[in-house]
Parts: sequence; C-alpha cells; structure tokens
Amino acid sequence: MLRLRLLGGFEIARAGRVELTRLPSRAATLLLARLALLPRRQHPREELIELLWPGVALDVGRNRLRQTLSTLRALLETPEAPLFSADRQQISLLPGALTSDVQDFESTRTPTHYGGDLLPGHFDDWVVTERYRLSALAETAPPAPPPPVITRPAAALPSFATSLPRYLTRYFSPPGRLEALAARLPDQRLLTLIGPGGVGKTRMAVELAWLQFSGADWSCGMAALAEVRDEPALVAALERALILTRGGGWPAIEAALQEPGAVRLLVLDNAEQALGLITQAAQRLLAVAPALCLLVTSRHALELDGETLVDVTPLADAQDTAQALFIDRARAVRADFHASRDNQAALTELIRELDGLPLALELAAARVRSFSPAQMLEQWRGLQPEAAGLPAWLSNPTRAPRHASVAGLLDWSQALLGPEPRALLRRLAALPGAFSWADVQALGGTPAQLDELTGHSLVQAGGDAEPRYRLLELLRRGVLARVDAGEQQAARHGLRAALCDWASALGLQAPITAWAGRRDLARALIAHAADDGDAATGLRLALALRPCWESDGVDRALVDQLGQLLQLTPPSSAGHELRAHLAFTHGDRALALAEAERALELAGTDPATRAPALVRRAWVLLAGDNREQGQTRPLEEAIGLARRAGDMPTEARAWQQLAAVAVSRDQPAQAEALYARAQELWEAVGHARQAAARLRNRAQCLIELGDTATAVGWITACQRLAEADGDGVGQLDAAYTLALAHQSRRDWPAALAAARQALRIAHQRQHLHARALTLQLFARPLARLRHPDTALQLAAFAERYWRQHLGALGTREARALARVRRLAEAQLGRAAATAAWASGQTLNLSEALTLTGA
Repeated sequence: MLRLRLLGGFEIARAGRVELTRLPSRAATLLLARLALLPRRQHPREELIELLWPGVALDVGRNRLRQTLSTLRALLETPEAPLFSADRQQISLLPGALTSDVQDFESTRTPTHYGGDLLPGHFDDWVVTERYRLSALAETAPPAPPPPVITRPAAALPSFATSLPRYLTRYFSPPGRLEALAARLPDQRLLTLIGPGGVGKTRMAVELAWLQFSGADWSCGMAALAEVRDEPALVAALERALILTRGGGWPAIEAALQEPGAVRLLVLDNAEQALGLITQAAQRLLAVAPALCLLVTSRHALELDGETLVDVTPLADAQDTAQALFIDRARAVRADFHASRDNQAALTELIRELDGLPLALELAAARVRSFSPAQMLEQWRGLQPEAAGLPAWLSNPTRAPRHASVAGLLDWSQALLGPEPRALLRRLAALPGAFSWADVQALGGTPAQLDELTGHSLVQAGGDAEPRYRLLELLRRGVLARVDAGEQQAARHGLRAALCDWASALGLQAPITAWAGRRDLARALIAHAADDGDAATGLRLALALRPCWESDGVDRALVDQLGQLLQLTPPSSAGHELRAHLAFTHGDRALALAEAERALELAGTDPATRAPALVRRAWVLLAGDNREQGQTRPLEEAIGLARRAGDMPTEARAWQQLAAVAVSRDQPAQAEALYARAQELWEAVGHARQAAARLRNRAQCLIELGDTATAVGWITACQRLAEADGDGVGQLDAAYTLALAHQSRRDWPAALAAARQALRIAHQRQHLHARALTLQLFARPLARLRHPDTALQLAAFAERYWRQHLGALGTREARALARVRRLAEAQLGRAAATAAWASGQTLNLSEALTLTGA
C-alpha cells in the first residue's frame, strides 16, 4: 500500500520507505492529491481538467489529463499493486490502494496528526480552500490528552539540569536531524557541532540536550563560554552550568561529576574564543567522569582524540524548514503573515539568496512589518556586493552584539584569524562563486592559510576527488564591503590571467572532466570582466574555454556578455566567430549569421583567421535548414587556407561541413566518406572527443545506407567515451543517433527511450539547437505506437519551435513530418488530426516536454 504525505510537505512511501519527494510536474502532484483528498469519489474527467488547467480547451485538457495519469501510473503502479481505476468518463483510486496523512487527521481530529499546511508551495484556488479548511479544523481540534504522569525519585531529576536555557521561540530543524544526533550518544562522548556563525549551533545543542533530558532522563547542563578568555572565567562558567557554589574550583566540579545522578550531558557553547583552554578542560572533564558526554559548539574543531565533528549547515537545501522558520518569526511581528500565491516565489528566492542561514532568516523575518519578501529581495539584488554593505534589515540592535547583525557575526569570526589568513579571505571574497585549491594558489594563498579559514568555518569545503570551496554569500558580501574596489579588481584580474594560462595548458584534447573544476568560476569571472575594466582578459578567457562551451553548453547570458566584451576590445575575428557559435546554440540564427559575417569581414586575407570564419558561416547556414546555400566553394577555400596555416582542426571542421552538404543532397555514402576524412584529421591531432563526434556522424550515414548493426556498435562505443570524458554534447548526440537507429529497426519503444534521454540532456544544458532537433524524434514512434494525437501535437510544436528559432525546416525534416501527418490522419481521421495539429501549435515548451515524457 502507498502512503501519501500532503501536510507540511510532499512524500510518497511504500512499505514504510520513502520513494518519492516530488513528481515530474505540478499537474501530477495536484491530480494525485485531489484523488487522495476524496478517495471514495468517482472524479469526472471534465472536473479534474478544470481544476488542473482552468480555462483550457476541453480536447487539450483531455490529452493533458491522459498524459498526466499515464505518468502517475508509470511511477506508482506495479502489476501486483494497481492504484487507479479509470474509464472514458471518470478517474478514481482503487479502494485500499493508498492512504494519506489527511485521512488520518480528518478521522481523528487530533493536532498530532496535523503536520502543517496542505501542499505548501501550491496556490491553486481549490488547494488554498482545502488548506484553510484543514487549518481551521486543526485550530478547533481538542487538545491531545496529556502524557501520563510518571513519578520518579527526586534524585532522577537533579536541580542543576535547569541550567539549560529555555527559549521563547519554536525550534525548526530538518526532520530527523536531532534524533540522528541523539542516536550517537553515549557511544560518541565528544560531539562538536561545527559551522559558520549564525547557522544555529547553540540552539541545536540546547534542543538536543532537552531531548536527552526529557526522553532519556539524562541530567544536562550548559556552560556559556562566549566571554571566557582565561582559566578563572572558565571555572566560573562550569560552576554555573553545574549549579555549584562559586569558589569551589576544579575539585568541586570533579566531585559533582562523580556523584550519583550527576550530569550526563554537558554543553560547552562557543568554544572557539579560547580554544586551547577549552580543549584542555574537555580532556579533563571526560577523564574524570567516564559517563559524561560533551556537546561542544564551535567554529573550529577541538582536535582531540575521540572527537566527532558534526557539520551544521544552513537550511539552503531544506527549503520547507527554512520557510517554516521564516514564517514563524515573521508572525511574531505580523500575525497575518503567511506564504501566499503573491509572495511565495519571492520568499523562496529570498531564502536561497540568504543561503538559508537561520540568523539571516530571523533578522529578515523580523522586518516584515516594513518590507515584503519581494522588497527585501529587490533591495538585496539591487546592492552591488563589491561596493555596498548588507541591507539594513539584516541587523537588530536589540540582540547580543555578535548576533545583532551579519556584519557583527563576521567581525566576531575574523577576530580569531591571523593577519595572513585575513588577507587571503579578502582576496577570496572577490571571487564570485566556488573555487578550487588552484585558485587559492593563484591568489597567493598557502595550505596553512586555507586550512585556518576552513577550520574557522569561514570557507566551506565540499567534494571528494578535488575539494571545492566557497564562502557563504552573506559573509562574502560582508567582507567585500570593507575591501577597496581596486583590490577586488586586481584579485579577479590575476585569477582571470591564471585561468587563461591553465586553459591554454590543457589544450583542446583534454577531457571535459579536466575543465569541470574551474569552469563555473571562469564563467563568473567572464561576467564581471567588463565591470572590472578587464574586457581584454575576459575575452581571452572566453576563447580559451571554447571546449567547455562546445561540449557542456552555456546560458544565454554569455552570448550577451561576449557581445559586450567585443565592443570594449580591439576587433577580434575569433571572438565574433565564437559568438556566432554560441548564438546559434541558443536559437538566435539571425545574430549567429551576423556574427559569422562580421568574423569573416575582420579575418581579411589572413589564412589563420579566414579559414575558421568561412567554416563557421557555412555551419550556421547548413545547420539552420540543411540546405547547401552555395557553401561548397567557401568550404573548399577554407581547406586550402587551413593547410597553408597548418591548422588541422579547422581543416577537419571544413571536411565535416562538406559532409553536411552531401547529407543535404541525400548522398549518405559520400557524406560518410567525408566524415571519415574529418575523423582522420581529428585523430591526427589527438582530439578524441571530436573524432568520436565524426564517428557518430558516420553512424548516421550508415543508418541511411541500411547498415544499422554497424552503426549501433559505433554509437555504443562513442556513448561510453562521452560518459568517461564528461562530454555532455557527446552523450546527447549519441542518444540522438541511437534513437535514429531504433527507428530504422522499427523498435519504437527503444526509439522513444533514446529520444527522451537526448531531450533531457539538451534541456538540462540549455542547448536550444539540440533541443529543437531532438523534439522532432518523437512524432514517428508515437504515431507507430498508436498515439496519433500526441504525435501530431509534438510534430506541430517541433515545427513551430524550429521555425521560431532556427528558420525554415530542411527538406528531409519537412518530408518526415509530412509522413507523420499522413499516418496520424489515417488513424484519427482528418478532422481530429487537424484539431490535434492546431492544439500542438499552441503548446508552450513546458507542456511539450510533459507530452514527451522526458
């Protein structure tokens, strides 16, 4: 039996194990929720369509509902455990196939079964109505009966347990976190909660102590060490924690810990301020009291034998918990505050921008009387992090100084650093994103300095093979506010130059995995180059990272930033040629052609620049509509120029474009021979990735020639190479070619599976050209599998999408679509086929992706 959680979150469990925490689409989530909320009802299809897609045309809605139900069945049903009952008129759940927490709550009306708001993050009218109804039931539900009173001997609850503080606010933690920590006790006697300031280490330690106090009958205490700097202050703090008369010193402390019913768990809070002193004290306490467990909070490890470090991380990856914390603190100052359709998106983004840091969320939530989440987000994004400080709403002067603001938190942390690590922190703060050890070296950092920064939780480290480092954005901005703009720009310029040298040393032949570690930082530094007055180095870096852009995809913003850099630097044929490639990848054929022409104009008669410019212009023209457009002579000229310049890669690219001309002429045998020539050249220069790409092109020609078995063998080998290389476009192209092979074999299910894989990769990598190509793979297998309406809708969308971004369809592609239309029309009839085609032309990209099942 399936178990569905709808209150306070979304989960699907089977046999007590959570299988899914999200579904592929909003519609799938809402359809399952609607059926679960009314499990005994037969739901008319028209009613469900109106609830899920208000105002949609009925025929479009029927198709969407059919696809959504099919998705749910594929994910949730097994032959032994069917879930749905459906006919042409209505849909329902099979009796006993699914239970939900809403059913439990409505049947018992007890607050313990109310886990929170229904479907948080969804704001459809019917969901909001149900949410309010269930919330009202929870507010009027009778209180749960009190737990039975258990009388224990007075010694079981010693008076010093009350040294644990009691907070006036609710505690929010990801589910299971406290329980997992409690399970480590008492086997692990020294737990150190380590993390950056403001992440909630103290609160977590206190809540864990109370959990042990109430659940395990442990005596607990807490020593507040934030102001401790010497031995007398430490002893006084321990005496307060154990409720001892002042002045007894260590003998009294040790005696108290050895008494029957002594403290089992002692929290040592804020150990970083006197680390050596507290380390020695921890050793002494553990030695004198064998049953004692210590729970330490610190920004730095004690580095004792037997110490277990527990990383306390922000709530960035626990969005539900972070939102619940924000809303709770906001309601303390504005009782009617809640997540709504109007503020949900801004609230989610604000939490993400603040890294989910609990202190920052609390400070921001306390200002909702003055600013909405959208206004806070606008103010945050409106600040230039390199020049401005932090927004005023990230401070509260009524708090203790180190928690009164994020800036105060940073001052507290930096005071613990030596001068050289502090200087390195200033340079690292100029980096917009994650960085590697090589980047630290490029900025003059040493292992000892980086170790001190990570040890004090100012730099976060992650990853296994090669660690990646980052600063929390809040702390980065706080540091930058005190760093001169010239110093920031110098740090970024130095790193840009170092990355150019690194990329040049890697060369074209390096696997994409070799680029991955520094790619994102290089991308961010290119984005900052114009503002830093460093356009020339930014352009040089963009050109040096060409293998990344060609194999891993980029966002559209790089196309625009590259244009800005080209305006600020001397004319560059290579720069415009690269921008032509990127613009076409993102579906802007007009800009790509203009950039290719500009590259050719700037190249003049120089063979080294004219040859690649000629090839790029031919590529844009040929890839747009698969028509020759008179490119044979320019490509032959490019081959001659490339040979004169000794540029074998450009010569190889020219041969492969001549092969594309042969493909446009329906000459697969000639095309295969030309691709083989290009492959030989790539192999000669040691570029395995490009050689494999040409082998995939040859496989496509073999499919046309009827040798599908050989083609599949080649494709499989290329696929393995692309996966090992980290070549995203190579994996995409292999899946695309495999889909063609399966279509040739008339293995329609396999063709669909390969097409979905290719489309997923193209979409994830923002490769519009590949996405447009891959969308054309679905219509024929769907029609052959007797889904003519879906086939026609996707065919219509694919044609419109291609025309919108890349111009006219090629002759071959147009013929293929025409065949699909004829086949589908024979199955549906002319009127229904026309309606399905018209419906497909109104789809948006998200709806089309849903139809593909990718």
